[in-house]
Amino acid sequence: MSEQPERKMDEYGPEEMAIPEWRLLQKVGGDWAKGLGGKAGQFFNKTTDELANELNIVVVDILMGRAKWGTEISDAGPVCASMDAKTNISIYNDDCLKCPDRLDAPWSVDATERRTKCCLNYSILGIDIDHDLMPIMLRAHGTSALASRQLITQLKMNRALRGEYYRALVNIKCQEKNTPFGTTYVIHPKIVQLITDESRAKELQIESNKLLGAPIALPEARPEEEAGPEPLGYTPGGTPFYSEEDRDRLMAEEAAPVELSPPGKEEAALSAEAPGKTPPATKKTEPKKEESKEPTKAPLDLDF
Repeated sequence: MSEQPERKMDEYGPEEMAIPEWRLLQKVGGDWAKGLGGKAGQFFNKTTDELANELNIVVVDILMGRAKWGTEISDAGPVCASMDAKTNISIYNDDCLKCPDRLDAPWSVDATERRTKCCLNYSILGIDIDHDLMPIMLRAHGTSALASRQLITQLKMNRALRGEYYRALVNIKCQEKNTPFGTTYVIHPKIVQLITDESRAKELQIESNKLLGAPIALPEARPEEEAGPEPLGYTPGGTPFYSEEDRDRLMAEEAAPVELSPPGKEEAALSAEAPGKTPPATKKTEPKKEESKEPTKAPLDLDF
């Protein structure tokens, strides 16, 4: 029997893998995914370009990090970060406990304030049940960070699991949230089934253990849910609007003064001021004209 040729590919392990990442599309950003037909509230696989309305996964691990993105929205990485928030050490070896920008509850503030803070975030490493047990990663930032904690609670407090998290089938949908800046979407994970088939559970356990060494890299750019919604446009007065309803409301507010001020309000204001100011002006000019005429008539009478 001939031996199979050796391939370097066979030597690669989880540490050399780039785990496919699913992202929850927001109304802002995601131009590539939306060009493929994606809509806000759907999940997009950055590796395969697939779209999904929901995910069904088995959780391998949930990692907690920290990142500060700064005030400018760009494709650059975070200004500062910590790969493991529990160490309280940043990527620059700074003490996170002494950081004035530290924020442990990012879901409690709006996106504008989060841009100035170093916020907790979670990376969910899992196995995709609907896609041939492919490894996946789902990042949870901002308000989705709270949903990650709720998932941790579901897994840790479930007595039937006893730490065997690969037995829990987790369904992840999106949940719509209304903010002062418009609509945003957050993940909504929920345990929907416990896997009791032992052969299936064993298979998932093996795949889960393989992925435990997979590295989780920093995000390539600011996640859309952390960026805060960009305005859809601006009113004639320069006010940004974040939705069509917001636009109509602001345009209606600006329409009244803008439409009435050029022909109506200014002329009305001038006419209101005219009665008080113009009469004295006419009274002053009329006597001047009369005075100029009287002296001319007087000498003529004297000559005759």
